[in-house]
Amino acid sequence: MTSLVAGRGNLRLVPAIRIAPPRRRTAISLIERLELWADRRHERRALMACPDGLLKDVGLSRADALREAEKPFWRD
Repeated sequence: MTSLVAGRGNLRLVPAIRIAPPRRRTAISLIERLELWADRRHERRALMACPDGLLKDVGLSRADALREAEKPFWRD
């Protein structure tokens, strides 16, 4: 998307910048948060157990899997 702007006596098209409103955080219960964290931990361990061929099938490298597995459980 572009916008028409005036500059030094002429008009030109420039890319439009959209500023998104701040992301609203939904309030979730402590139990839901703990379940989310447990799911992340489980999924990251399962990702590490995948063979290289399966990772390649889903478009990931071993380095990608390692990078994801090194994240703390509370980080998205």
